[in-house]
Amino acid sequence: MIIDSITFLPKYDATLEQNAEYLRQILPLMSKNKIAADPLNFAIFYEYIIGRNIRLNNELDELLGKQTVFTSELSIQLFKKHICDTSINSLDKINHTLLQLINKTSEAIDTTGEKASAATLHFQNQSKKLENNQGLSEIKAVLAEIIAETQDLAETSKTLQVQLDESKKEMQLLRQELAQARETAKTDALTGLFNRRAFDQKLNECIGTHKQNNFELCLLILDIDHFKQVNDTFGHQAGDSVLRYAANLIKQHIAKHHCAARYGGEEMAIIMPNTPFNKAMEIAEKIRSSLAQHPLKRKNSKESIGKVTLSIGVSSFKINDSIESLIERADKAMYQAKDNGRNQVMAENFI
Repeated sequence: MIIDSITFLPKYDATLEQNAEYLRQILPLMSKNKIAADPLNFAIFYEYIIGRNIRLNNELDELLGKQTVFTSELSIQLFKKHICDTSINSLDKINHTLLQLINKTSEAIDTTGEKASAATLHFQNQSKKLENNQGLSEIKAVLAEIIAETQDLAETSKTLQVQLDESKKEMQLLRQELAQARETAKTDALTGLFNRRAFDQKLNECIGTHKQNNFELCLLILDIDHFKQVNDTFGHQAGDSVLRYAANLIKQHIAKHHCAARYGGEEMAIIMPNTPFNKAMEIAEKIRSSLAQHPLKRKNSKESIGKVTLSIGVSSFKINDSIESLIERADKAMYQAKDNGRNQVMAENFI
């Protein structure tokens, strides 16, 4: 089975200088909390320091506050849960089931092959008897043995067919489970949008298609304004609810062929293939205004969170663009929107 080019490994694009700074922060933090600096723990705390994985950071803050001992089991659990997706467990299960299926089918085929070989040898022996014996009674006895052997072989073949039919059904179920696992691997668990790895892959595909067909391609980078203040004032659960609400709002306004992703932390991104720049700006403004017009409340207490707004940057693909340059222009436009007072859409042409 081939899983296309989906990978469960996180993608990092920090510069050498940024990684050096992360290293200066990670090792003292791990040392302070008496955590072994093995590769798995380092990966967990690398994610923690770069700050793009809010759910991991929340859980780590809680564990560090309780001075929890970091066992290898806990590290594996954190890594699978927050970095490489729980869909790994699904693929482990599929892999185990597939191996069992292969073994069962292989055993059935081996058994049938052994019986077929034995039957062939027996038929050869009986054939010789027929050649050497002309008596009617002897011929009848030989034919009776041949008929019995043929019936036994037919039963074995029937058993194999049943096993192959069962294997076919199980394979169909495995294909469905694998498709579901692949979808889970592409999805951010909190927002239901594509995750960062799926975003990178999709943007790369869109750029490749753009270069072949020359259709218009736009990118939006969206950032929730004052998100840290929401977390600090109302708690991380309220922050998570705001992220989910914003993600659902985005889904309502984009086209089916657009791809919305959680880019990192409170940042989201929308890839808009086959979309003119003016249309991308129009959709961005609809998303911004729709969120700004509806003050949010906490679900249980009905306490007002207040108006939540977005700063959005928009860029369009140009000749000789790379993934990095396209993202950089949208990112700069988004930060310019923040510098201008937040709660607005900024086009790349200000640069």
